[in-house]
Amino acid sequence: MNQRHQELADQVLTAFRSDLDETDQQRIGEARLQRLHALICEALSDELEIVSGRVDAVVKELRAEIDKPELEL
Repeated sequence: MNQRHQELADQVLTAFRSDLDETDQQRIGEARLQRLHALICEALSDELEIVSGRVDAVVKELRAEIDKPELEL
């Protein structure tokens, strides 16, 4: 997990907490809120891995196109 994921997860958790009143926050508990934070970070990391794989595939495809010899007619 990188710093950006941490910051985004912090923002989501802060927004979620702001929607809860004190009673709901206490009922949910800090441990569950921290688990939510961890799940958000994990989801962001998974998505970044998927996007990275797609970018890698596109780069390989473009390199393959560049390496093809041109046929002159």
